[in-house]
Amino acid sequence: MKDIFLNNLLNRKKGLVITVGNYKGGAGKTSNSILIAYQLSKLGVSTLVVDLDPQTNATKALLLTKSANDPDNINTVDKTIMYGVASKNFRDLPVKILSNLYLLPSFTDFQDFPKYVYQHANTTYDEALILRPLIEPLKDTFDVILLDVPPMSKEVTENAVVASDYTLISFQTQERSLTGAENYISDLLKYKDAYMLDIDILGILPVLQNKNGSVDKAMLDAAKSAFGWDLIFKTVIPHMERIKRFDITGITDRDRFDKKVMEKYKSVTEELIQRIYESEND
Repeated sequence: MKDIFLNNLLNRKKGLVITVGNYKGGAGKTSNSILIAYQLSKLGVSTLVVDLDPQTNATKALLLTKSANDPDNINTVDKTIMYGVASKNFRDLPVKILSNLYLLPSFTDFQDFPKYVYQHANTTYDEALILRPLIEPLKDTFDVILLDVPPMSKEVTENAVVASDYTLISFQTQERSLTGAENYISDLLKYKDAYMLDIDILGILPVLQNKNGSVDKAMLDAAKSAFGWDLIFKTVIPHMERIKRFDITGITDRDRFDKKVMEKYKSVTEELIQRIYESEND
């Protein structure tokens, strides 16, 4: 990877916020969020994963990662993201997972976020501005902040997009995921106009269901036709069982199966960093 791309990320005055989205569940959003974050941290990029999903999959996987690398350290989380929303402060919430890798943890109580939005926002416009003032101060501490959002929550998605500089779309090669990506982009454009956002799409990251499947190839071609070749990541994530195992064990980098996953996500992360540079230097 060219040093110029990485230095562009490391030498910013403020960090970047990237939402990883798609309206379809099971599109690989959480796996992509945590594994890209892991690779960024290995490159020396101070990275924060914000878990905006009450199912807490990113929280569980990253806390397991912390335990796997420091088994003597007992994982305790005193304050979660909903506590931060209610207290209007995220600064003391991030939990250190590894060197350069932090987590803003979620809990099932985050399912109350939509209720909080409608109780505390005076106008429709204000409903989308709950998270942005809480995330903005974190840009002074972290180089990259990745927002992992649930598949279908208008309130969370709208707040995440409004707080973001970029979005990365996770796309599993199936029809519903393609439709989810199309609808997500459609709403993204609406939010961009309504809130005068300076947000760009970094790209669409394909995740194959079957690396040798004809359906996967057809869906990948359909995505390229729908969104344009330039928007599709050159690096494609093949079907790898080891990725699912990380939900149980945490992220590990020990055997050849781990290393296969790490090599692929290293390529994804390098392409992501290059896309950020190219977006800012066109």
